[in-house]
Amino acid sequence: MLFLRFINFKKLFLIMLNRFVFILAICGWAVSVVSQVQDQVLMRVGNSDIKVSEFKYIYEKNNGTGADYSQKSLNEYLDLYTKFKLKVEKAKQLKLDTISALVSELDGYRKQLASSYLIDKEVTDFLLQELYGRTKEDVEFSHIFIPVPETATKAQREEAKSKLREVKSKLVAGASFESAAKEYSQDKTTADKGGNMGYFTAKLPSGFYELESALYNTPKGQVSDIVTSRIGYHLVKVTNKRPSRGTLEVAHILVASEKAKLADSIYQALKTGADFDKLALSYSIDKTTMKNGGKLPPFGINTYDRVFEDAAFALQANGDISVPFMTKSGWHIVKRINKLAPDSYDIFVRKMKSQINKDQRFDAAKLKLIDDIKKAAGFKEDKNELSRFVTGLNDEFYSYKWAPEANISNKMLFSLGGDKIFTVLDFATYCKKNTKTRLKYDKSKPVTETVEELYLEYVNETAMAYEEQSLEAKYPDFRSLMREYEEGILLFEATKINVWDKANQDTIGLKAFFETAKSNYNWQEKAKVGSYKITNVDKKMVDKIYQFALKNDWAKLDKKFNKKKTIVEYTETEIEKDSKEAVGFEWKIGTVSPLSTDVKSNVFSFKKLNTITPSKPKSLSEARGYVVADYQDFLEKEWMQTLKREFDVKIFQEVLSSLKK
Repeated sequence: MLFLRFINFKKLFLIMLNRFVFILAICGWAVSVVSQVQDQVLMRVGNSDIKVSEFKYIYEKNNGTGADYSQKSLNEYLDLYTKFKLKVEKAKQLKLDTISALVSELDGYRKQLASSYLIDKEVTDFLLQELYGRTKEDVEFSHIFIPVPETATKAQREEAKSKLREVKSKLVAGASFESAAKEYSQDKTTADKGGNMGYFTAKLPSGFYELESALYNTPKGQVSDIVTSRIGYHLVKVTNKRPSRGTLEVAHILVASEKAKLADSIYQALKTGADFDKLALSYSIDKTTMKNGGKLPPFGINTYDRVFEDAAFALQANGDISVPFMTKSGWHIVKRINKLAPDSYDIFVRKMKSQINKDQRFDAAKLKLIDDIKKAAGFKEDKNELSRFVTGLNDEFYSYKWAPEANISNKMLFSLGGDKIFTVLDFATYCKKNTKTRLKYDKSKPVTETVEELYLEYVNETAMAYEEQSLEAKYPDFRSLMREYEEGILLFEATKINVWDKANQDTIGLKAFFETAKSNYNWQEKAKVGSYKITNVDKKMVDKIYQFALKNDWAKLDKKFNKKKTIVEYTETEIEKDSKEAVGFEWKIGTVSPLSTDVKSNVFSFKKLNTITPSKPKSLSEARGYVVADYQDFLEKEWMQTLKREFDVKIFQEVLSSLKK
């Protein structure tokens, strides 16, 4: 939290800010847009007014589920927020917000945030909401399909489209879709069935977003325009729509096709209360499920045979059992176990966001966003200037050596917003700077096509950058986010000047502070502890050594028991009284720990406290780290008192009371 505590490391400070951005993207959390009437001034610090919306933003963000708007919570947080704002006000008075390095730093953060923010708000959020809405409905459709490989030429693609345009004209003239599908569709699986594909629900695989959109956007009984997918072109007729069947858990008993009587007898037994699990184990021929009561994994539509699916989803309540019915696999008796509730939107977002951003629909939606930006900005272009630029190019354009001609045109290539002009020279400079992008194109490709693709990339990037400039005006939450970044940077710099640097550099002040508080900095009482390890002797000898150690020091023990060979090893360490090594060990000279035995290795050990060094004061150099930290706290409190005297703080109590719940 930017104003709950100070951090001595700017890197960690910025990580905290970036963590907030990540949470913002995942949760889609945004401040409610408050009307001018409601967004009253809550408090005034110096010359700065803090409105209700700003306070609510930071209060809810930092308190999370604890933001209960109780009187106690509001008062406590307002105190913290006031201290934070006092420091920011001082930073502004010092004109830290005009320092070029800090302005550049903030601009850098804005550039990093703006692109991802715009994509999240206008593309990712839109796609998630769109997909979530679509999952609530199943669509039945038929199609007429002309396959086209991804490597197809423009001519091949145009030929396929031409065929479908001809078919569409016949449909408009009154031809039957089913008849047209049988005659023209090249989907061998469905052509004989009039193109019927059955029911589908979103999301369709990547590369089929346009097809999915056609299913959900085309009215029942209507035929779509030509639809592109990654495998070719389609004409789609929507034949029905229904509420999504969702996800179901069932168990089944599968009986061979020729054993209808057995299936019926099992069903009759179930009706009189027989155990489904036992009957599945005894009679089901589905070896993958018979041992677990016939349970199948949760499934949705288009997972199993259509007859099986219809029968399973027709069961109305958990525990309901179907009459025997036949599929290609045999006779089934299905028991409904559970109908899974659909995911809430928050859970759906957590599951789907990463998938959405990798899906072809993401690229399609981004291009749509760019088109909308261009339209709103009154995009104008002069393709003649682009053609003249291309005329002067050759194969050298595909090499590192290429550079724009010295006399290249500075005429307008395109404009945005009426006043943002981008010239041929700007585009040529873009091509030169993006060498890797330019070199990725195959030399066998005509320069005209390469330049056209680069031009589209340049226009798209420029349009996005243009839109990013107005994020604060369009999105209150982005404006709040940038304010938080700006104030966070100012807070850091002001605190660095008044607290952190001073604590580290003011040697006289540090020494004076130490003199007033030196009793707080002492070495702990310490003891030297000897560790004994006994090996290669029997238990009787171990006991003898242990008893000797109770009354004698290591030198005597070593002389007595290690004459011929070393059977006792000894090491000495120093420990502090409050350390974990001292836990359970009586702090008294001569104390010996109980004998410890490692049965597997036949090693015995114990410890003995030899000497105790009393506590003593630390020098400033010895305690410097602790003293500096405490001096920072001291300076922080002094600084806050100074700020309270320097700047007036006014809380509008009526406005504050209106927030209480």
